[in-house]
Formats: sequence, structure tokens, C-alpha cells
Amino acid sequence: MPTSPTLLTTDSKSSTDSTAGSSTGSYLIPRTLYGTLIRAVRKKLVLRALAAKVIGPASIPGSSIDIALQTRDSMTVHRVAEGAVIPLDAESYSGFNLKPQKYGVRIMISKEMEEDSLFDVMALNVETAGYELADNEEALIIATLDTGSGQGDSTRVANSNATLPVSDITAAMMGLEEENFTPTHMIIGTEVANDLRNLDLFTEAHKAGINDPSKRLIGTIFGMKVIVSNNVSAKYAYIIDADHAFIIAEKRPVTIERYFDAARDSSFAVATQRIAVRYLRSGAIARIVTT
Repeated sequence: MPTSPTLLTTDSKSSTDSTAGSSTGSYLIPRTLYGTLIRAVRKKLVLRALAAKVIGPASIPGSSIDIALQTRDSMTVHRVAEGAVIPLDAESYSGFNLKPQKYGVRIMISKEMEEDSLFDVMALNVETAGYELADNEEALIIATLDTGSGQGDSTRVANSNATLPVSDITAAMMGLEEENFTPTHMIIGTEVANDLRNLDLFTEAHKAGINDPSKRLIGTIFGMKVIVSNNVSAKYAYIIDADHAFIIAEKRPVTIERYFDAARDSSFAVATQRIAVRYLRSGAIARIVTT
């Protein structure tokens, strides 16, 4: 009796139906890995550009740097009678010390992973390390804005409302203006951004839409640039004078060093940064907190 021809299929080998034919065809159809890694969604980091000054390594000869501040209105001009001795006076100064701290992460990738992976795993991890150091820097900026805004009652606005009213924005602006500062930027969390987008005052001024939706700048209000940051608490807003709000001292920029450890048969990369962030003038920072 002639043998029935075998039908080559890609059915599961666990099939109990003997008439289904051979399932060995599945070995001829390889799985395909898409040749592009789908990247994680990342926060847009924008606050470094708002620093009043970034002091680089060349300006920090030692482990720290002293920042001198001129004291406002510390010299008095006197009315002088004819022939009288003109009174002596001179302005005063204050200051603080900034000591950059080291932040870093070490990456280890086995040689087998480098040999077998479709992607340059080390390059991907180094890129992520650089991003995480930048994200840490932005968190340091937010922390110093919190500290600076708490130095004087005139800079803080207590808000018992669930949404942000215009009156709190103007009150915070007034706090800066009373200290002779000019509000230039409003840095906000996501909930405050939602409140602003529902304010007629804000939306009427921006009906044309945002020119570049990839940016964190969502518009302006009372002449201030409004920036959304996911590093800001969702219910917080900061109004600052960017010329005087905070300063960055960077002894070592983001640095990547690579080496190979033969004993572990692995490649390593070390990403580090030495940086310090501090508020410059507390009166140049106002904080609004919604409920």
C-alpha cells in the first residue's frame, strides 16, 4: 500500500492529530526581533538653562568656591551742608560656600551580552546614565528652589484652593517685585498646568497654539514664560527671576570612563558628575502650593 505524502506544516508539535502532518516546518520560520529598540519615555529636562550662572571646573581651583554677594541698599547717601564734612559710607557684602558633591553610577555588561545582543547594550546604558545624572541635577534645582522660597514669608503663597487662581499668581509676582526682582519664568507641575489651561486669561492669549509641542514651554502669562516640569510636584508652581534665582557650580561635568575587567570577562562604564546647586537670592523665588 503506497505511503501517504507528508504535509509540511507549522502546527504545534504537541498536536495529537497524526493526520495533521509533520510540524517540523516551524523550525524553518525564525522569530524576528525588530531591529530598533523602543525607547522609554523620558522627562524633558529644561531647568539648567534657567540658572543665573553656571560655574565650570576652570573657575573652581579647589574643592569648593566662595560666592560673594553685594548687599542691596547698604550704602546711604547723606544730605550735606555747605562746607560740612561729607560722611563716610561703603556698601556691605555677604556670601556662601558651594562644595560640589559627586554623583555617579557604574555599569557592568558581560562579554556574552555584548556578543549575543542585537544592540550595543553598553552604549544604550551609557546614554541612560547620562540622562539620569541630568535628571538628578534637575531634582537638585527643584530642591534649592524649595529651600530658597522658604527663606522669606513674602515669597510664599499659601493656597487653600483646589485649583490655581489668578490672584495667587499675581500675589507671588508681587512678592518678587517688592524685593526689586522681575518675574521671568513660571515653573509648574502637571496639575497646575491643567489649572492654567482652564484659565481664560491663559488660553485666550494662546489660541494660536504652541509652535513647538516638543518643548516644555506651554505659553506665557503676565510676560512670564510658563514651563511644565515633571520634576516639580504636580500641585506646585515656582515664579522666579532667572537672573537671580539659583546658581550651579560644576567641578566635573558628566564624565564617562570605560574599562574591561578580564577576571569578570565584562566591560564596565562609570558615569560621574561633581555638582552643587544653591539658591542665589531667596527673594527671587516664589512658591505656590495648591491643594
